[in-house]
Amino acid sequence: MTEQITTLEATWLSVTEFTQVAGLSQGDVIELVEVGVLKPAGRSLNDWSFDSQAMTLARRLLRIREDLELNLDVHALALGFRLLERITELETAL
Repeated sequence: MTEQITTLEATWLSVTEFTQVAGLSQGDVIELVEVGVLKPAGRSLNDWSFDSQAMTLARRLLRIREDLELNLDVHALALGFRLLERITELETAL
């Protein structure tokens, strides 16, 4: 029951907190925002905050990078993410 409550709560993290928890560099986060993968609240870097969905996504991207044991740049991660999203959409449509 506690897990369900935690899942529903909105937790917002600053860029610094987000990078520490997600295991991504600030540069990676900025690039992921620029390519449209991450969508923070706020207009500028100093105002950005990230919710639990962004954290889940960042952890998935990091896991992809680690599982493949490659030093993929952010653009490759973004492409991988978009492909995974599309696969999920197609599976849902079946």
